[in-house]
Order: sequence, then C-alpha cells, then structure tokens
Amino acid sequence: MGALPPVSRAALAFAVGVALSRIGALWSIAPLLIAGLALAPIRLSVRRPHPWLWALISIAGIVAGVSSTRSDTCHPVGLLITGRFLARPAGGAAPFRLDGGACEARVVLSGVVVRPGVRVQVEGEWREGRGGPWFLGQGAQDLPSTDSGWRWIGVRWRDSLVERLRRQYGERAPLVSALILARREGLDPEVREAFARSGTAHLLAISGFHVGVVAGIMLTLLRLARLSRRRAAVGAAGITWLYVALLGFPDAACRAALIIALVAVSRARGRPPARWGALGAALLLLLAQDASRLWSPGFQLSFGGAAGLVAWSRPIQAWITKLSRGLMPAAMSSGLAAGIAATAATLPIVAWHFERISLAGIPATLAASPLVGLAVPGAICALALDLVSERAGAFVAGGVTVVLGALEVGTSRIATYEHASVWVSHATVQLAACGVALGVLVARRERLRGARRRMTTAAWALMVLALWPVLLSWSGRGTVQLVFIDVGQGDAIAIRTPKSRWLVVDAGPPSHSPGEPHPVLRELRRRGAQRIEALVLTHPDLDHIGGATALLSSVPIGEVVDPARPSPKRAYIEVLEASVAEGVPWRRAQAGDHWEIDGLVLDVLAPGEHILEADTDANASSVVLRLRWGDFDALLMGDAPAAVEQVLAGGFDGGIEVLKVGHHGSDTSSDSVFLAHTRPEIAIVSAGRRNRFGHPSPKVLGRLDDVGAHIRRTDREGTIRITARADGTYVVDAERPQAGLPARPPPHVAARAPTRE
Repeated sequence: MGALPPVSRAALAFAVGVALSRIGALWSIAPLLIAGLALAPIRLSVRRPHPWLWALISIAGIVAGVSSTRSDTCHPVGLLITGRFLARPAGGAAPFRLDGGACEARVVLSGVVVRPGVRVQVEGEWREGRGGPWFLGQGAQDLPSTDSGWRWIGVRWRDSLVERLRRQYGERAPLVSALILARREGLDPEVREAFARSGTAHLLAISGFHVGVVAGIMLTLLRLARLSRRRAAVGAAGITWLYVALLGFPDAACRAALIIALVAVSRARGRPPARWGALGAALLLLLAQDASRLWSPGFQLSFGGAAGLVAWSRPIQAWITKLSRGLMPAAMSSGLAAGIAATAATLPIVAWHFERISLAGIPATLAASPLVGLAVPGAICALALDLVSERAGAFVAGGVTVVLGALEVGTSRIATYEHASVWVSHATVQLAACGVALGVLVARRERLRGARRRMTTAAWALMVLALWPVLLSWSGRGTVQLVFIDVGQGDAIAIRTPKSRWLVVDAGPPSHSPGEPHPVLRELRRRGAQRIEALVLTHPDLDHIGGATALLSSVPIGEVVDPARPSPKRAYIEVLEASVAEGVPWRRAQAGDHWEIDGLVLDVLAPGEHILEADTDANASSVVLRLRWGDFDALLMGDAPAAVEQVLAGGFDGGIEVLKVGHHGSDTSSDSVFLAHTRPEIAIVSAGRRNRFGHPSPKVLGRLDDVGAHIRRTDREGTIRITARADGTYVVDAERPQAGLPARPPPHVAARAPTRE
C-alpha cells in the first residue's frame, strides 16, 4: 500500500487526540479503530518519525475534543424557543437552529405553516429522544430578525427548490429532495426501511457519489466550453463547493468536495494527486473545524468507505480481472471492486452502530447506482429548466419519475427477501473484530510474505468461525424467551426471538421514579437489547401504553402495532407524537394477521371487525396474540374480556404451554369455557402488589387451578422469565422465587422439561 504522507499521519494523530478526549465514549468508535488498523499501511513512513510532533498534534486533538463537548449539545430550558427552521416540518418534524449559538434540535410541529430561515418563536415542551432532546411545538409566530439574514439565504432558497420538487414530482418529491438536496423530511418510513434492508440507504444521503456526479457534470460542461483540463478541474471544484453550500455543508459532501478541490489544485500545480494525502487533509480540516464529528456514524462511514476505496479498490479490481481472465468489462470490474472495497471497510461500523448487515448491499448498489446516476443529474436539470420554462422542466421530470419508479420497485423487491439483511449483536461484532485485529497484526510481520501471510490470516478467520458456537450459547440463540416484566399494575412483555431480536407487547404504566429509566427500558438494557423490531400496544389504556413514550425516545423501534382504536387520552396522543418525532411507522393489527420473525410465528386472533364495531369498551378491542415456536405455544390475552374469549375458545383444543391471563386476573376475563379449551400449563398473572382492584380475583385463581394451570404472579415473584425450546420444553425463572413455587414447570410437564443450564 506504500507509506502514508505526513498530512495523513497528522490527521490520524489529531483524530486519536479527539478520541482520547472522551474516554467514556471511546467505545463508540471502536469499529472505526479496527477498520483503521486493517487499512493502515505496514510502514507508516519511510522517514524517521518525530514522536514529540505527533504527541503535540494529539494534544491539540484532545483540546479540540474537550472544547467540542461544551457546544455540541442542546441544553433544553423553558417552554418557548426562538430560532429558525432549516426546513419545512413535512411529516411533522424538521431541524431547528436555536438563537445564540450552533445548537440544533428537532422540532415537531403539525398543522402550522412556517417558513424556513425566518426567525420564529415556538411554544411547546421538551421531550427526551434517542438522538437527544426534541421539542414538541404547539404553535409558532414570526419574530423580527436580529441580523441581516444573509446567513439564511441558502435555507430559503433550498426551501423554494423543495417546493418546486413537490410540484414536479408529487408524492416522490421527498425521495428527490433526499437525493439532490440532502433533505429527507416527509420521506415515507417504508421507503427508508426498504433502502436500509437492501443495503442502499447510503444512496439516500448526500455522499461522495452524489458530489462526484455533480463534479463530473461540471467538468464535462467546462471542457465543452474549451477550458483546459487544469482550469476545468479547478472550476468544477469551485462549482461543487457552491452545491455543497446549498446543501448546508453535510459532512460526506464536505469530505468529497475537499478531496475534489485538493486533487484539482494538485493537478493545477502539475503534481500527481496523492490519494491518501487528499483524504487525510480532508479529515484534518473537518475535525479541526468541529471535533465532535468523529462520534457521528455518518462521518465514520464517509471516511471509512473512502479509505476502503483508496486502499482496496485497485487490488480487488486486479483480482477480479485475473479471476475473469479479462472477460469482464473494465467498467463493470471497477464498479464491483469499488462496491466490495467500500462495503468491506464500512462493515464493522455499520454492524456496530446499526446492528444490521445487508447481504444484498453490493449487488443492490451496483444495480441502483446507474439509476441514481441518471436521476441525480436529471433532477438537477429539471430544476434548472423549471426556472426558465415550467413545461420543459416537467418534461425532464417525467423521465426522472420513471427512473425513480424503477429504483423504488427494485429496492422494495430486494428488501422483501428474508435474508436481504441479517441482525448482528454487539457480542458478534466484538468477537469478529478481535479475531480480525489479531489476524492482521500477526499477518503484518515483515517475515510473513505471500502464501504464508494469506495462510496466517485464514487461520485467524477459522478461529473466529470455531468460536461461533460459543457466541451462540452466550447470546442464547436457538431459544425463545418471554420476559413478563414487573411494572406494577399493568402489562409489559419482552420477547426475545431465536436470533436474539426483541419484540415488546405493551409497555406498562408510566414510571413513578423521575430521573430513573422505565422498568421496561431497564430490563431491555440489562439483557443487551439495542433495538425493538415491533412494539405491540394491545389497547390504549394507561397501564399498557404508559411506558411507550420512554421506549420510543430511547430505543430504535421498527414499527408500532395496535388495534387502530383512536383514543382522546393524553397518554395515547403523546405516544403518537413521539412516534412521529422518531419516524416510527404504525400498523393496524386485526384478526387473521400473521407474521414470522426468526422462525417465531405470531398470529393475531383479535380484535375482529365485529368486536370493534359492537363494543365501546377499549378492553374489547385488545390485541390477542398467539406465539408459536415449534411445539411451544403461548397465548397473550391483553385485557380481552370473556366475550372475546368465548369467540376464540372454539379454535383451541389444549396445547397451550403459557397463558398470559387476561385483564390482570380480573373476574371479567378467564372464562371457564375458554380455559377448558386452552388448558394452559403455566398461567402468568401480571398485577401490582396490593393493588386497589383486588387482582387477581380468587374466582379466576380457582378456575385456573381447576384446569391444572400452574399460576405465577408478578406481584409476588417480580419479573418472570420463560425460556422455551422448539421441542416444547421450557424453564421458568423468577426474580423473587416464592417458597413452595418451583422454578420449573409443574409436575405434569416436568418429565419432559430439561435441567436448568
């Protein structure tokens, strides 16, 4: 790979200093360090190093990192904020720049028309979110400007362009805005998820690809204007910076524009461009301007992908050409090599931050890149023509719409494949990173050359594969776990799938301990859950949805599932507002729905249409779920009353291992006929200690005992965990095991229950 130029070494030393400025957050850039270790040359320099110089640069990085901690976080105070929207709050949320500094927050403001770049005062309240505090606005009014306003010209112009795109493309306008203007407000969450699952989400963000397309177009036009190659390169770089300024200087675009400008200046001076030097200079300049960028996943992905292209694209292309015996066209081999290099370099970063790896990313990117390469210049051309002639702009926009349609259909089709992307845990990333790091360190010994180096690296890779079964046993894969969380008088059930993904059914009442995490959130963190695939809210009662807002603001959630029964209750409205702020889609659950995740089958048994129409009681619309994992069955009843149970009873003939007793053991549920049909082995009652409702009812306990159910109660035992295998065997654990209550299944199933591990 050669030696790193001095500017690249200085950039690395400065980045190390920034990382050391936040020892507590150093773990968040661990994947970036691993990627850097794999990418770095064997010899950092042919010259004698100066340790004191690199130490001084690292100290400068520490100072810059410490300084950035004072200004990169919003400190929410009060019920009024003043500042400027950076975009229209399409879909409810938009970025907002507060007066008096560089602090930027998300503001949710629905039903109010605001103009970006205009100083306004927004009334509302602060809420906690995954990406930091966000502001729920109730109303806004314009204020007189305190400056000349020239800083906001770009914001207002960008907003006018977004409005033009809305007129040209209709419902596809948010997608076009994301592709050419870096604005993703109003983008359909399903479209985002499709791009993420297909491994093409980076195409929705302004990156080096988009900036490179613009620079290439400008270079071609300037060359057609008979400018020399050097002058055309400098001119294209200058116009590219104007485009980046219009976008609001996003990190990936700045990195690409800096590299283009440095390469153009190098060529103008008659010197060959240094790829590592340009990349290092861009890294150093951006971190010097704002050291907090280092902690951003987008920043890490941008430079990780660029480093992969510089380090590996040429060797991989040579290997592909050799493997294909020269039959593959150069353009195709170059694109394939670039995709493999960038994907491999960013793999640990993606796996660590997003816990998902797309197996279809490289072929999907190769297929989508030509479409994006047509759509980006086409959309820019249509915008430019619209400024002159609306008809001409609409004509070109029609062609772009066809390309976008093909792009959406393709990504949606790929996203439907079961193995398009796979979930990975932090433990998986840690184990793989250790194996690869040790392999790279050993293989880079000067004595190892050629075949010996490849064999050494392969040996360490095999070691990682050999440790995989151990990792599986650590993470508990191959079993399903139901965690009935003790939330007091309410319901909350966390479900771990066979591949260690998580679902949550109900979120219990609100937390009664201000400043402390909600019990459901605390339990999920204790078990290493980083994401919730689906949050099922059985019905809009406070003891079932009170903790949903805390989950939405703290954990990434794939979707919210509920019976779609609107409620005027404040708690329900807050859940809706939080889901809008976090961009989490909602889906209606009704009888007959069925979905599968990691082999775990979930059937929705209720509510049915006739129940929703005939009953005004929210309990009657409760979502009832049946979970099936091989021969193991669990039935989660929510607060479904006896009338619903009687409708469902005919569909059972025993065979239910676990029953979550309906309505906390109230006498309005757990009908004798229903229990006779289901005959559960374990009955879980979720209720609060000494609750004022008298739950569970002695009558219900008697009916459960009559059918031979072994009763477990959260009010007595705390959180209860059931770990089940596909053969129907299971183990029961409790937080506070009660005297006389065995931790294993009741006698009539203990014979086939495994011993506790």
